Amino acid sequence: MALSLRDVQCDPIANRALKDVMHHYTVAEEKSHLVLTKRSGDMKLFLYDLDDLHQLDFVHNPQIVREIERLRGQSATIDRQRQSWKVRALMAEAQLLEATAKTSNNGGSQKVSDLRYASLKRYLAKRFHPDYAPGQGIEKIVRNEIFKEIWHEIERLDRGVSATRFATAQSSTAA
Repeated sequence: MALSLRDVQCDPIANRALKDVMHHYTVAEEKSHLVLTKRSGDMKLFLYDLDDLHQLDFVHNPQIVREIERLRGQSATIDRQRQSWKVRALMAEAQLLEATAKTSNNGGSQKVSDLRYASLKRYLAKRFHPDYAPGQGIEKIVRNEIFKEIWHEIERLDRGVSATRFATAQSSTAA
């Protein structure tokens, strides 16, 4: 695709880079590219793509490079904080459920253990479920396998608890 002056003017980054070099170069539009000729000498730059001007802008604006690095650092910090807050929220939810269960009059300790189990189950699902698991590549695969193993055991316990409750209900109705 041929690069024209109009293309450069429509792209804000390329336009800024071209304006920055205009006081040192003259610009000529040729058939498939732009030619920048140094005003004091015979050096020429041939620009065939907008990416050439984007690179020029990147090189001539070190403050943008510093800003990008600063933003990357802040992004990593924010991501760590988000994970920390997520864990804290899940723990607070578990504590709230436990406190609610303790104040309840009906079913006392059985209700507390049920709520703890449900809270733990929710925490594990949110932490390791493949749809929520952070990471890429091998880390994601490992988390997925851990989740499958843990969830299989949870389902086994659910079936065991359900079977125990069913047996208890059967014996009480028979008596």
